[in-house]
Amino acid sequence: MGQEIELKLSIRPSAVEAFRSHPVLSSLPSQSSALENQYYDTPDQQLTQSGTALRLRFQGGHCVQTLKTRGSNVGGLHQRDEWEVERPDGQLDLSEFPAGVLPEGVASRLTQLFSTRFNRHRWLVQHQGADIEVVLDEGEVSAGADSQAISEVELELKSGGLAALLSLAHELTRSIPLVPSDISKAERGYRLLNHAVPVNLPLPAIVAQQSMESAFCALFGYELERLQRQWDLFWMTQQWSQVQAMLVTLGNMQTEFEWFSDILPTRHRLQVKAWVGWLEGAIRPLVSWWPACFALSQDARSEPENIAVSLQQAKAIRALEGIEDLASNADFGHTLMSMTQWLHLRSWREDQTEEHKCASEVAVSDGLDRSLSTAWQAFNPEQFAGSTSHALAQYPAVHRLLMLCQYFNTLYSEDLDHYQAELQALEDNLSKLSAMDVVSRLHEWLNDLPLDQQASVYSWTRSQPVLLRDIKQLAGRLFDSRDAVLEV
Repeated sequence: MGQEIELKLSIRPSAVEAFRSHPVLSSLPSQSSALENQYYDTPDQQLTQSGTALRLRFQGGHCVQTLKTRGSNVGGLHQRDEWEVERPDGQLDLSEFPAGVLPEGVASRLTQLFSTRFNRHRWLVQHQGADIEVVLDEGEVSAGADSQAISEVELELKSGGLAALLSLAHELTRSIPLVPSDISKAERGYRLLNHAVPVNLPLPAIVAQQSMESAFCALFGYELERLQRQWDLFWMTQQWSQVQAMLVTLGNMQTEFEWFSDILPTRHRLQVKAWVGWLEGAIRPLVSWWPACFALSQDARSEPENIAVSLQQAKAIRALEGIEDLASNADFGHTLMSMTQWLHLRSWREDQTEEHKCASEVAVSDGLDRSLSTAWQAFNPEQFAGSTSHALAQYPAVHRLLMLCQYFNTLYSEDLDHYQAELQALEDNLSKLSAMDVVSRLHEWLNDLPLDQQASVYSWTRSQPVLLRDIKQLAGRLFDSRDAVLEV
């Protein structure tokens, strides 16, 4: 058994030649080979549900049987246990693995579910005293009649320290559009097989005795992984909701800096906020509500039926071109890689004062009391009694409270489950109110709809006052009960 430590990055096919010509690689010899991986599981996918991947890899005249566990995966950096055994006969032999590493009762039910075929180009790079294998994989994953392209780079640490691996990735992303990726080839195969793209990651388990620094690393890593998955899933599904969700995730990161400000020196807070701000500034112009929905529901480049549709198509095309430009911008992946490197190396420690260090060691159950109190004080129920714009302005305060309940309810009490449900309902209603407000402003589009559709849309938007009343009542109940929450 060994531990695999690798960093995965997605690469656009248009950037492959620039990658191969990078100064780090261009002077080194490379090896090329064709690989086929066959992935095995039970029909009900018991292995993947347990966090295990089992495959046979065929390369030239050799066959290797590999078993990998889930391990850890943050910011594209995978660290997990793996077992590899030569299989000259090209058949599975589970007796080669230690007892207990596979779930009971799976051996007799295993079947091949999907496969990957790709060309691999391999370089061995020496960087900062470490030996790092750099590979470029180009091919496809296939499940039945369905297939999907593979275009990715992997950096695997063969010897040396993690800092060297992260440094090399940081250098490569500086000029090449490479984006840290948390999605393995096996996961791509399962998603293709199941025609599903789950996006919900399990929240990290934060316990009362955990240090503030440890909790920060877990939560920031969680949001960073979500951010990278949302980007991957957009390109897999073309669902603009994934890009919109990236803005929510970036907002969550900003909120976490408020919660954990005591442990981070000013220089580091400003640097990471600048990275988050750059990403938000690059993404926000792409996801205005209407172009996103239009791009989802219609072919933005088809012949327009009328002038109104043509105007909306132009907006959608600008959004599509904008996200293509962002994907080709090396600064995007480099910014994400900078955040990954900063988190894994805990770079803030080098500038911490004794005060910062003491704050880092405080138990999270004590250190977050102030954040909970501040979040409740920012919640102003009187605003909900005003106009739609006043109510929508309270969305950030509602979301911060909801985040606290979701992340830390086990620290305070299960009683927070009730407040979490109320806050979730309030946030959902605010989202509906925002959509109604946008639609009500699209007069040109509404007038171009058939009369029956116009009536349906107008009927929906006319319920704004009722929705605003419900929001006001929810906010009032939450405000009246906040003292009980703060006493928990």
